[in-house]
Formats: sequence, structure tokens, C-alpha cells
Amino acid sequence: MSEQWIVGIDGCPGGWVAIAQVEEQVDERGSTSTVRALVAPRLDDLLGKFADLRRVGIDMPIGLSDDEPRACDREARGLLGARGSSVFPAPLRPALAATTHAEASSLSRQSGGKGVSAQAWNLFAKVRELDELLSRDLAWRERVVEVHPELSFLAMNRGEPLPASKHRIEGIYRRRALIAEAFGSPAIDSAVTQLAGTRVKEDDMLDAFAVLWSARRHAAGAGACLPSDPPRDACGLPMRIVY
Repeated sequence: MSEQWIVGIDGCPGGWVAIAQVEEQVDERGSTSTVRALVAPRLDDLLGKFADLRRVGIDMPIGLSDDEPRACDREARGLLGARGSSVFPAPLRPALAATTHAEASSLSRQSGGKGVSAQAWNLFAKVRELDELLSRDLAWRERVVEVHPELSFLAMNRGEPLPASKHRIEGIYRRRALIAEAFGSPAIDSAVTQLAGTRVKEDDMLDAFAVLWSARRHAAGAGACLPSDPPRDACGLPMRIVY
């Protein structure tokens, strides 16, 4: 039997970063010192590096509404408090076809939503890439789940949102400490070594670890989901965030 991998993926400069572990290597506390850290410009390329995938968590919207904000985004912002601004509005599905920022804003307004911010527009290409993957290969729908790392850190932090942003040094230290508690410091050191020379920043790496943590919980039938009874979009994809 081949090794079954659980993977956490985050967007990063130049593509995607993954932190992965073999499911059987997780000990009774859920920690492991053995991780695989990879970077690839395309999601297909990244996923293709694993022979057998048990679960993939990804920090990118999956199910997309046609005409209104997603309930999962609204609930996530409510739980995260001051960190809620890290939950960017998922694009409305009609706007995903846009080729320019101006067109995306126009299509979003025509569909009953708001204009698209510059930050949100910068994510459109990755949202589209993921959406196309799930559309052309239905098998991925059973393996790939949407995760938001700030919700993962909230759960690691006993239900409390982290007080400092990941862009502040104290925020990085706290996130690194939570990852070390969950995976062990050797796992972080190993990932840093494997990612040396890439464009991956520390906060991207830590986010990928956090996504992996939630994907691991989901694969075990544990964890939480927003909303508790998620609706599906017009393509049959669940509009949910698991953590």
C-alpha cells in the first residue's frame, strides 16, 4: 500500500506552498517531526508530486455564490474579531470569468454584490485555478477542503483569536509557537531547510502548517465547519470553511 499524504496548501509569491505528512506517521498527540515542504507554480504540479493523497486543505475559496456573500465568510469574520479582516470576500461566480479588475467589479455589481478590492482581485487567478481543477476532476472534490489558517490558529489557541497580525513580529512568534506545539520544532526546522532558496515567506509556511493541521483533523472526522450545515453552489461545491 502506498503512503497516504495529508497536505496543507497556501498561496505564496510564485505559486503555491505545501506542507505535508504521511498520515500513518502522526503519533497519538498528533505531532510529527517528519514533514515534506514543496513549492510549485501550478496547483496541478504541486498535487502531482504526491502518489496518494488522503486529504488536501487549501487556503482558497472553493464553493462560490452566484449573487450574495457566503455565510462561511461572514461567520469566520465573526469568530475572528480583529483578525476577521484576513477573510477576504470570496468572488461571486459570475465575476470569476473577468479578465480585468474593472470587469470583475462590474460583473460582481451586476450579480448583486459589491465591487472587487485590489487585494481580492489578486486572488482571482488562484481561485480560478482551483475551481477549474475541481470542475474537471470530480475525484478531487472528495479530497480537497477549504481551510482558513486564522481559524486553525484560533482552534490551536483554545478558541481565542490571536491578538497580533501575522505581519507583526509578535504575531509570527505566537504562530510559530503554536505550530511547534502541534508538530514539534524539528518539523519547522525541516520545512525551513526544504524551502531555503525559494520565495516562500515564513508567514506563508506557517499558514500552510496551520492548514495541514485542520486538514488532518478533518481527515480524522474531527474539527469544525462553518456553517454547520453548508449549502452548495451552482456547481455542487460546498460553501464551507473547515478548521
